[in-house]
Amino acid sequence: LDLEVVDKYKEAGYRTIAMNLEVWDKHIYKAVCPGKELECGGWDHWVKALEYAAQVFGHGRVRSNIVAGIEPKQSILEGVEYLASKGVVCFAGAWNPNPGSAFEGHRSPEPSWHFDLARKITAIFRRAGFTYDQLYDCAASPTTLCHDIYKIEDEALPAFQQKAG
Repeated sequence: LDLEVVDKYKEAGYRTIAMNLEVWDKHIYKAVCPGKELECGGWDHWVKALEYAAQVFGHGRVRSNIVAGIEPKQSILEGVEYLASKGVVCFAGAWNPNPGSAFEGHRSPEPSWHFDLARKITAIFRRAGFTYDQLYDCAASPTTLCHDIYKIEDEALPAFQQKAG
C-alpha cells in the first residue's frame, strides 16, 4: 500500500521491479484476486503502483504479468497497451489451472489463441519502444514467447547467424 517501498528498492540498487497485476478487467480481478483486492488496495491501486514504479525505475524497467486465458483476449491487449504506454512491460503467460485450486478442471484456450496473443503483445512492445534487452532484463524468465518472437523477427537466433569463413 505504501508506494515509498518502490523508492527503497531503487535506492537499494535494484535495476528492475515486478508486480503482477494478474487480470486487467476490474470485475474479473475482484473475483479472481480477492486477496489483492482486499489487502493490496485493489485494482486501481495496483495500476497506480505500476505507473509509479515506471516513473522511479524508468521505461521498460518494470514488469507485470496478466494470466492469459481467464479474461477475453481484447481485455488483455487493452491492459498490455495501457501499461506499455506508461513504460511497463506486461507479459501475458498462459493460464494453467492448478490441481486443487478453485479452477481445477477448467482449461486454458487453445495454443493458437495464445500464439496470436503473443504476436499482438510483441507488436505492442515494439510500438512502445521496448528493446529485447529490456524484456530480457525485467522478465522473471527470459524464455517467453514474446522473447522468441523478437528474436525471430530480428533474425537474431543462431540459425540466422552467418558462419565466418
